[in-house]
Amino acid sequence: MTHSRKDEVLKGARLYYQPQVTADGKTLVGVESLLRCIDAGGRISGPKSIFDRIGDDAEADIVDWWVIQQACTDGLRWPNLTVAINVSARQFQSPGFAAQLLSTMTAIGNKPAQIELELLEGGIIENFERAIETMDILRQSGIRIALDDFGTGYSSLAYLQRLPIDKLKLDKSLIDGTGELKAAAIVQAVTALSRALGIKVVAEGVETQAQQQFLRVAGCHLLQGYLFSPAVSADEIDSFIRKGWPANR
Repeated sequence: MTHSRKDEVLKGARLYYQPQVTADGKTLVGVESLLRCIDAGGRISGPKSIFDRIGDDAEADIVDWWVIQQACTDGLRWPNLTVAINVSARQFQSPGFAAQLLSTMTAIGNKPAQIELELLEGGIIENFERAIETMDILRQSGIRIALDDFGTGYSSLAYLQRLPIDKLKLDKSLIDGTGELKAAAIVQAVTALSRALGIKVVAEGVETQAQQQFLRVAGCHLLQGYLFSPAVSADEIDSFIRKGWPANR
C-alpha cells in the first residue's frame, strides 16, 4: 500500500477516550479508546466515514493497528489508568495476533497490565477454541480481557464459566431498562454471577443518577457513560488527571 493511500484511509482519524469510574463516581480508574473522525471543518463524527473508505482487509488492518498503536502510545501518559482497546473479530481471530500485539506493546513501552482488550461475543464464537487459546496467551502476559456489549448477542451465561475473561461490560440497552423489573432482575443476576466467578462488571451508557444508584447497589464495579463524561480527547484526559476527578461535577 502506498503512503498516500494509507494517509487517505486514516485521514481525520483520532482516538477519543471515555472515562471509566468506580461505582460511587469518585475515582477515575480507566478509559475506553474510541475511534473518531474529524473533518476539515473540525466536525467530529463516528468511525463510519473512515470504514467507508476501506477497500480490503489490508486497509482494515491499517486502521485496526493504528488504533492499537495510538491507544498504547497515549496510555504512556496515564500510567495509573487502564486503557481499553476495542479489537475487531477478524483481527483477533487472525493467526499471530497475540504475538504482534505483544511485540507492539514492547516497542512502545507499555506494561501489559495497563492494557485491556474489549471483544464482542460474535468475534469469539466464530472460532471458540482459537479465541480461548489467544485469550490465554494474552492474559498470561498480563493483558486483561473484557467481554463487550453483553446483552446484545447470544449472551449465554455459559460464557462466563468457559471464557478466560477479566471483565464483563453490560450493554447500554440493559442499563436503559433498569427502571423495569425484568431488565433490573437480569442486571442483578448477571452481576451477582460475575462477581461469584471473580469477574468485574462494567456498566456502559450510564446517563442518570438513578441508574448509577441502582448499579452501585446491584454490585457493578465500574461505570461509564455521559453522566460522568462523553468520550474526550487525550488532552482532556490529561486535564482530568491534573485537576482531579470528578470533573465539572
